[in-house]
Amino acid sequence: MSDARIDSSAAVAELALVRRLALAALEGLERERQRIDGLNVYPVPDGDTGMNLVLTVRALVEELDEVEPAERATLRRDFARALLMRARGTSGVILSQIVRGAVEAAPVSGPVAGRALAVMLERSRDAAYSAVAKPAEGTILTLVRELADEARSLRRKRLPLARRLQAIVARGEEALERTRGQNPTLAEAGVVDAGAAGLLVCLRAIAQVIADEPVVAPAPVLRLASS
Repeated sequence: MSDARIDSSAAVAELALVRRLALAALEGLERERQRIDGLNVYPVPDGDTGMNLVLTVRALVEELDEVEPAERATLRRDFARALLMRARGTSGVILSQIVRGAVEAAPVSGPVAGRALAVMLERSRDAAYSAVAKPAEGTILTLVRELADEARSLRRKRLPLARRLQAIVARGEEALERTRGQNPTLAEAGVVDAGAAGLLVCLRAIAQVIADEPVVAPAPVLRLASS
């Protein structure tokens, strides 16, 4: 079989997997949209972070439905460009950059092992930070940085991808909870960051697909009970 046919077959398989992961993320966001909107108090309380993330990931799924498998490098470039053009709101733009970083850094061939996953999340972190003029703590940026740190700490351990992702999600849960105290606006409202919560919903859904688990687990309680 020629190299071109091998690359085309790999592109088809990659496209199918990315679409499956994107659908899982979209389903998770649609289920949690109102909850995430209710957390949206920073930087302005406009209550649309959940909807913007849903619309961004829905656009991603639509692009994946339209794209024709080509060489993997071309597929990744066109996919990343299309997602950015259709991203909605600040949270959607940052999420599109997180996805772009991961997609562009994904291995050309072979499984996603420890080092590759760490590199993918580090590129996601860098792309997200580059999209914001004045990065602030206690936001989606903080969360993606902690996810990248956890992936880096696990890179030499012999773990299957599903176990790595589970550990990274667990780190993300802890990091999300800490956003309450990292931003005065969030602390006053008694909530975690909406964008960070949305990113974690996506990552949790992806981890469940990779582990071949049903994507039905409820999100954690994200708002403090009223006193």
